[in-house]
Amino acid sequence: MAPGTPLVLLEDLSKTWPDNGVRACDRVTLEIRAGEVLALLGENGAGKSTLVSLLAGTEAPDEGRILFEGQPLDAPDEALTRGIVLVPQHPPFSPELTLWELAILGAEGRNWFGRRARKAYGDELTATAAQWGFSLDWNLTGRQAGPLALQRATLTAVFRRHPRVLILDEPTAALPMPEARALLSWVSAWARQEGTAVVFITHKLPEALEWADRIAVMRTGRIEAIVTPAQTSLDQLGALLFPAIGVAVKEIELPPPADGAPVVFETRGTRADFLLKAGEVLGLTSLRGEGAEALEEELTGMSPLPEGCLHLDGHDVTNRGIADLRRLGLSYVPSDRLGRGSSPLSPLASNVIPYRVGELTRRGLLRRRSIRKYFQDLKKRYGLAGEAGQRLVTLSGGNIQKLILAREMELGPRVLVLAEPSWGLDVEARRILWNLIRKSARQGTAVVVLSSEPLELFEVCTRIGALAGGRLRALRPTGEWTPESLGRVLLGLAE
Repeated sequence: MAPGTPLVLLEDLSKTWPDNGVRACDRVTLEIRAGEVLALLGENGAGKSTLVSLLAGTEAPDEGRILFEGQPLDAPDEALTRGIVLVPQHPPFSPELTLWELAILGAEGRNWFGRRARKAYGDELTATAAQWGFSLDWNLTGRQAGPLALQRATLTAVFRRHPRVLILDEPTAALPMPEARALLSWVSAWARQEGTAVVFITHKLPEALEWADRIAVMRTGRIEAIVTPAQTSLDQLGALLFPAIGVAVKEIELPPPADGAPVVFETRGTRADFLLKAGEVLGLTSLRGEGAEALEEELTGMSPLPEGCLHLDGHDVTNRGIADLRRLGLSYVPSDRLGRGSSPLSPLASNVIPYRVGELTRRGLLRRRSIRKYFQDLKKRYGLAGEAGQRLVTLSGGNIQKLILAREMELGPRVLVLAEPSWGLDVEARRILWNLIRKSARQGTAVVVLSSEPLELFEVCTRIGALAGGRLRALRPTGEWTPESLGRVLLGLAE
């Protein structure tokens, strides 16, 4: 099929979620073309994820229809048989299966018996991964791999199946910049070569301008505009996405902690030694695989410290585990929101009460009315989306992150550790996130932000530390850094 030929037509698609009555898609009409990369933009909750779930057949529309090469798709499973494949932002996985076993799910028609057949497919996966610059240990289990490796494995397996329509939901959110550029460059060239239609959701506007042939902007469930990169600019895209940006959120100023502020979190003799005072926001950053991921595990008690000790509010908590750290006042927002930070298939109310069960229980039974009231109070104070009985998995990534952060902040922690807090968030959602962090610090919480996006730390942190080679190389007040000097330390060119 020639590039630019219409392949799929979404015609007047509408979808209202029965759990909360939200009309996530409202009479959406969109043409998807062979050999073309279409970027789908929109703030969190704009309807992007709902729209691609309708296209992929994982949800059925209430109204409208989908035409594939002029023929209607009458059943949801027809989308997959026609070659429409969705790679979600948080790929589902079984923790006990290896990456190799996860990769063959959906490709069961091949013969997997015999060492030669398995090795041949393993070689295919390895070669595909190498095309865009990474390698994987395919024998790791889902539990061992972590979210970044799971995403890479999912993408690699999908590329091997040569889909007709490839839908990528935030494909670069968890990737470092070199891999993100390699992925989008490869996808763009591959779409043209294979005639595949690619739809990718992103919150990174420069990505859309650089790699997309067309850009569709969604707002409140509708297509607001469809433009080409040549027809628009970064500022114009921002205006389409957020026409009232700067009005809804009043920035909270964050002064440096007072000289007499107590030290509440301290590491000694570890990969990253620091003292953290009440009311301070410390940002720690590294390139992927250079230390931040391991530090997340060690600071929160999820993994033992290989060396040194950890003190929380004057207590030696070295290797005491997450439960003990929580009892002493540590709250934690993990990078793996769905696998570690929440229960995706449970109601929203169930996801905000894990550390409040005692006060919401009477005679061994949970008080449902009290749980609903607690959720409604949180919803009002933190601006949460959804209803108490709605499943968490139906929310957008930004709204899931906001709920997890509200749950942790509500505990009134002495120390708050946030890992990759802005992954998958749009511009306005990031502003709200940084404001919540500043608010927590103003109330005396000591905050640690672990991020692989170093530039965002300038927005909220009082100090920034750079890790390279698995260790902290420099720690300075934010005002003493520039993006260039920080980048040089991260690359190992300076200290």
